[in-house]
Amino acid sequence: MVELPVDPLEPPKFKYKKLPRLSGSPLVRIMHSPARPVTVQDQQDWKIVPCISNWKNPKGYTIGLDKRLAADGRGVQEVQINHRFAHLSEALHGAENKSREAVLLRSQIQKEIHLNEQSKREQELRSLAERARTERSHIGLREEQEEREDEERQERDVIRGERKREREREACLRKSSKRKIVRDCERDISEKVALGSMASVTKGGELVYDQRLFNQEQGMDSGYGGDDSVYNVYDKGLFHPSLGGLHRPKKDGINEELGGLSRDKPVEFEKDSSDPFGLNDFLSKIKTER
Repeated sequence: MVELPVDPLEPPKFKYKKLPRLSGSPLVRIMHSPARPVTVQDQQDWKIVPCISNWKNPKGYTIGLDKRLAADGRGVQEVQINHRFAHLSEALHGAENKSREAVLLRSQIQKEIHLNEQSKREQELRSLAERARTERSHIGLREEQEEREDEERQERDVIRGERKREREREACLRKSSKRKIVRDCERDISEKVALGSMASVTKGGELVYDQRLFNQEQGMDSGYGGDDSVYNVYDKGLFHPSLGGLHRPKKDGINEELGGLSRDKPVEFEKDSSDPFGLNDFLSKIKTER
C-alpha cells in the first residue's frame, strides 16, 4: 500500500460549517443608537482633497511644500523631547573628551618610545663606531707589530743563513783540511817540494830532506827497481789501503736499513695468480645463481 501523492499547491478541501445552535438562554441583543443623518459638515470633514494626497496626483499639479506639510499634519502634533537626550549628549561629549585625552596620551607615549628607541639606536651606532675606531687602531698597531715581526724574522733568517753558510764553510774547510792532511801525509817529499807545500830551507838555512829516503834498503848501489824482469815502476801502491774502504758500507748499517731481523728459514714465495682479486670467481658465482 502506497499513499497517494499530494500536490502541495492544491487548495484546501475543507469548508466552514455552521455550528448548530446551542441550547440555553437566548442571545443578548445588542442595542444600537438610531442612525443619524450625515450632515454636510461631517461630509466635508471626512473628505480628503485629492491634490493633498501623497499617493495620488492624477492631474499632475505642482504642490507647495507648505501645503504638503500642512496636509501631513506634522504641525498639529506636539513635539515631546525626552530629557535623556541631554544625558546622552553629555555622555557622548564626555566620552569624546576622554577618547581625545587617551589618544593624546597614547601619542605622547608612542613619541617617547620612538625617542627612546632612536636614542638607543644612536648609542648603539656610536658604540659601533667607537669599536670600529678601536679595532682600526688595533689593526694599525697589529699591522705595525706584524711588520716589525716580519722585519725581525727576515733579520733572523738573514743571520741564520749567514751562520749556516759559515757552518758549511767551516765544515768544508775541515773536510778540505782533513783531505789536505791525508794527501800531505801520503805524498812524498819530492811531491811536496814540487807543489811548494813544504819549505825547502829551514830557519838555520839547512836543507830539509825526507828521512824516509835514508831508511830505504834500495838505493843507487842496488840498481833501479831491483830485478829488471819485473815491471814495477813504483815502490808502493798508488792508493792508500785505508782510503779504499772509506765509502764502503758497513755490514751493521745494511742490516739496520733492511730491518735488522735474522732469518731462521728460507724465503717463502707466493704463487703468481692471474686473478688476484677473485673477480672471475665472483662473476661465475653470480651467473650460476641466475
